[in-house]
Amino acid sequence: MRTTGHAPRYLLILLLFSLPMLSMAQKRVTGRVADSTNAPVAGASVTVRGSATGARTDNSGQFSLDVSEGQTLVISSVGYEPVEQLISASTSVLNITLRSSAAVLSDVVVVGYGTQRKKEVTTAVTQISGREVLESQSVTLSNALTGKVPGLIVNQRNSRPGSDGAVYSVRGISTYRNNSALIVVDGVANRDGLDRIDPNDVESITVLKDASAAIYGAQSANGVILVTTKRGKSGKPRLTYSYNHGFVSPVRLIKMSDAATYARKVNDLALQSGQALPFTDQQITDYENGTTPSTNWLDEVYENYYNQDRQSLTVSGGNESVKYFVSGGTVSQGSILTNDNTSKYRQYNFRSNVDVQVSKRLSVGLDLSGRRQNTNFTFADEQRIYSSAVLAIPTIPATIDGLPARGRQNDNPLAIVTSPAYDRTQFNLINGTVRFEYKIPAITGLTLDGFGALDYSQSFRGRWEQPHYFYERNTAGDLQRLANNSNTSLTRIYSEANSYTLNAKLNYNRSFNVHDINAFVAVERNNTRSDLFQAGRNGYLSSQIDQLFAGSPATQTNTGNAGETARLNYFGRVGYAFSKKYLAQFQFRYDGSQIFAEDKRFGFFPGISAGWVLSEENFMRDVKFLNSLKLRASYGLLGNDRIAQFQYLNLYTLSSTNGSGYVINGSNFNVLNPGVAANPDVTWETKKTFDIGLEGTVLGKLSFELDYFQMRTKDILSPRNVSVPNYTGLILPDENIGVVQNNGFDGQVNYNGRVSKDFTFSVGVNATYAKNHVVFNDEGTTVPSYQKQEGKPIGTFLLYDVIGMYRTPDDIAKFPGLNGVKALGDLIYRDVNGDGLITVDDRVRSDYGNAPRLQYGLLLGAHYKGIDFSANLMGQGKSMIQYDYIVAVGNNTPEYYVKNAWTPSNTTASLPRIGRSLAQAGQGNTVNTRNITFVRLKNIELGYTIPASVLGKIGVQGARIYVNGYNLLTFDKLKKDGLQDPEEVNPQGWQFPQTKSVNFGININL
Repeated sequence: MRTTGHAPRYLLILLLFSLPMLSMAQKRVTGRVADSTNAPVAGASVTVRGSATGARTDNSGQFSLDVSEGQTLVISSVGYEPVEQLISASTSVLNITLRSSAAVLSDVVVVGYGTQRKKEVTTAVTQISGREVLESQSVTLSNALTGKVPGLIVNQRNSRPGSDGAVYSVRGISTYRNNSALIVVDGVANRDGLDRIDPNDVESITVLKDASAAIYGAQSANGVILVTTKRGKSGKPRLTYSYNHGFVSPVRLIKMSDAATYARKVNDLALQSGQALPFTDQQITDYENGTTPSTNWLDEVYENYYNQDRQSLTVSGGNESVKYFVSGGTVSQGSILTNDNTSKYRQYNFRSNVDVQVSKRLSVGLDLSGRRQNTNFTFADEQRIYSSAVLAIPTIPATIDGLPARGRQNDNPLAIVTSPAYDRTQFNLINGTVRFEYKIPAITGLTLDGFGALDYSQSFRGRWEQPHYFYERNTAGDLQRLANNSNTSLTRIYSEANSYTLNAKLNYNRSFNVHDINAFVAVERNNTRSDLFQAGRNGYLSSQIDQLFAGSPATQTNTGNAGETARLNYFGRVGYAFSKKYLAQFQFRYDGSQIFAEDKRFGFFPGISAGWVLSEENFMRDVKFLNSLKLRASYGLLGNDRIAQFQYLNLYTLSSTNGSGYVINGSNFNVLNPGVAANPDVTWETKKTFDIGLEGTVLGKLSFELDYFQMRTKDILSPRNVSVPNYTGLILPDENIGVVQNNGFDGQVNYNGRVSKDFTFSVGVNATYAKNHVVFNDEGTTVPSYQKQEGKPIGTFLLYDVIGMYRTPDDIAKFPGLNGVKALGDLIYRDVNGDGLITVDDRVRSDYGNAPRLQYGLLLGAHYKGIDFSANLMGQGKSMIQYDYIVAVGNNTPEYYVKNAWTPSNTTASLPRIGRSLAQAGQGNTVNTRNITFVRLKNIELGYTIPASVLGKIGVQGARIYVNGYNLLTFDKLKKDGLQDPEEVNPQGWQFPQTKSVNFGININL
């Protein structure tokens, strides 16, 4: 065969056909990966789909990779949505923009029983992402929301480990009792509070502030907070570990009088009463120069700081058939009390969310979560310990030879803390949900979904009380041990609760040309049951056996109770959009609750809203700087059934056999005593809410949401104080007669800017102003107008208006005194009714209470290469507190009240004399009522993302280290006077102090 002449020709043809293939195999593509603000994304994964070929971006977001024409690059990074890029013949340089998961999330808003695209929402709904939640290093989720959500007013009233959650209200308070928002976790209402959910598990938090809450019916009046936890996404398994260690210390402690100041106070009191002076001038001098020590009891009782740890480990991933998210976490908090080996808080939590695509039309999900909380404290609560330290006399030593001294009134707080007595609680919680979704084949857009949820909790509490011991020297100089009491007692309390919820929902979503329809109807049933048992004994012979059997049988006590509730609800929503410009929505809930009489159990709660997307109109097309602009309004009827159960029935109390029952033939018997009379007409409170809002985006950088709202709450349960005379002897029930009006506004403005390709920043401001006033309260015509609750906010005070001080005998002659009693150094009260007397009828209703009317926040962020910075300042205003510090001889007093008190040698003082008459002691007035407006640096954080080039060598996808400060700075009017933190509302300052922390942490992605 002759082939030699053609072989070169065939080789040449083969070579020519191979050139493009060789070119594709050797094509080098370079590029840069940035986020939506053009900040580089370091450590992003750039892989060829279907192969192991890949690269990672450097600190500048740059990468290079050899690829072939027709292949697809997959660019991904933790916290961003992946992007795919097809390689064409002309591709050589790529500029890839990754949208953060938070940005994608912001396009879809979680609402009641579903989701909506942000541009289609017609109600006042605010959503923040899990990433924003994690910017705060608080161990409680509720505190992480402070100053971030317009319309949500948050206060941390207690910082005790395990009990350091916040109180929160949506657009202020509007009823006399429970003002807390309804919490819904993954679609299940009343499942859990906000405090103990692991922030690392949170995908988003949504606050429903207006008629949008009507879908939750009789539980919606105080607003609704929706918590959505994370779920798995398709892709390789992602392992994330985070660790945070914090050093926690008090924001500040009350500055109490030192020994010299206390001694002068006691001498002044003695001088005013004509008694001998307890302290000589030399003793006071010795206290001042340190010859005789002064005891700072707060420093003795409290350490400088305690340790706090939080850890979290998550694994997520999946494919088109199965997706999963699994997490576990721990929280550990110590004690700030000196030599306290008892107090500590431990939390262990887990979560597992699994989604399975069973078939093309059927998908199912299984969610499991659980938590164990171990709370150990001394047998005395923080109020007793702190009050003992505050009131303790500084002239008495705290210890003798290192042992607790007698202290004040045999109540040395150091002895309480070091006692082996305890108060321990173990709380266990398990939540389970099975859910499904089925796409009905007969009708396009029709689906059926639902879930079954089961929640179970149990609590074990043991309270072991023993005498605590202190020491003093006897007349011979020997050290002897004394006990504050001889009682030893044990109480055991066991409680459990379970709840199940069944839900079925039929959905229809369809688009017809310019018409978009989304609708659903649903039914839901919920049942709960709770049980409690308590037993106790005292008279223990040994303090070493903390078991019930070891106590005296003659002292045993026991009690218990049980309760059940049930709900049945029918609800739905219909939404319509025309040309993406004109939006309308109607939702309703027909809600039934077992706690009311049969003919009062069901109520109808509707909500209607509309929106106009002005930016889609032709006349707005030429406004180039305006990306979006929407006007919306809503009106709805909400309900509140968070009241005592079964008020429609006559209530009875069971008398015990300790002497309060009947005696028959010399023996005590339990009897039923009539209690509160029945109110067969009792029903839920109702709230009518109106909202109008404007939201938009300018130049793709500036976004805003502004809302004005009005709310009117009717049928508030309150007593008839005047209409029925008290001489009838009846214990009358509360009736649905109260009315409260709320008005205000809330809003936020956010700006994302870029200085250079490596330096980006963000600024966000938000504010809420919510004013309420009582429209009707059964006060009667005899109450003076200036004392009436009507027209004033809920929770205001009756105060004497101070117009001066009796500084001279002429003042005493000129002005009347409280109940006819007056002396130099006492306060002069205004004679409001002009009768020449100062009595309770001269008190005036204040304009403010403890609840803040104004809250605002400032959010700052910046990113430069691998360095990131964030800060959150928040403030509150238009609120006040009425202090009631004790100033008796046997107690210490805050230094401010002593050094600024009137004395014969300090007649120009601003405060009344310490020895003021009993007629004035403890009276609420405008001097001891203080403004608690404040601004707080709630959170500040500096982080660094380690370069991918460094991490790749050890197989780590991403890592970030950071230092964080929580509550580091507070600016308020109380600080200069040495008084307590403005968020602490105990009138004597007897509570666990507000805390701040410095935290160090690391996040690792594998």
